[in-house]
Amino acid sequence: MKKIAFFVEGQTEQLFINKLIIEIAGQRNISVELERFQGNGKRPTKDIYPKTTSNPVSPKHYALIHDCRGDSSVRSRIIDNYQTLSLQGHTQIIGLLDFFPQNLCPETNLTQFENELINGTVKRNRHVTPPLPDNTTIVVAVNEIESWFLSECNHFTYIDPTLKNSLIVSRLGFDPCIDDMTLRSHPAQDLHEIYQLANKAYNKKKKNVERTIDCLDYANIYIKLTSKITKLNELISKIDTFLI
Repeated sequence: MKKIAFFVEGQTEQLFINKLIIEIAGQRNISVELERFQGNGKRPTKDIYPKTTSNPVSPKHYALIHDCRGDSSVRSRIIDNYQTLSLQGHTQIIGLLDFFPQNLCPETNLTQFENELINGTVKRNRHVTPPLPDNTTIVVAVNEIESWFLSECNHFTYIDPTLKNSLIVSRLGFDPCIDDMTLRSHPAQDLHEIYQLANKAYNKKKKNVERTIDCLDYANIYIKLTSKITKLNELISKIDTFLI
């Protein structure tokens, strides 16, 4: 059985990756487990959500998705758990992080941010933080993963039939089907404002996150959005490679 592990910063990313890999691999072909780290301990606490996990008989692939409970620990959790996961047979480890340029120093750009994630931080010719181990990587969602949800504009009418694109454009002044949603400063707030047009809400409550994730059009994500969103394409390409 081929094994892959993901380290993500929160529940939203965990549930999205879970649904995404099941949609790509097929319900019968992959087993998924979700785990969540608690506090500062290095050992995760197993926490499975039966509604969204896949438990087939004799699967060919297995995915373990860790919720690191915050973006600051994703990289360190990968490094701390790398040896154990490798011994368990995980051949690929992927991290998923948000990138908010407005929250960083003005001179920090995406390239520099990714370089330090992969190669570690060097000061005065010494490694302050170590590089990522082999067969590990971190994919960066620019301005949070909700920018991907915004871009999947087919899902709005599944949230509520009144949420047609023409209404969104006329009321909020941007077009999620055409505009680059990775340039939006606060995509999660944009999602909430769109849902509010139908008196609904988007927030980090599990039931609301699952509602959005269940409504997403994964064929559209896989076929069309990968050509528009570089980082989403990077993530899906890595999943495709694992599933070969």
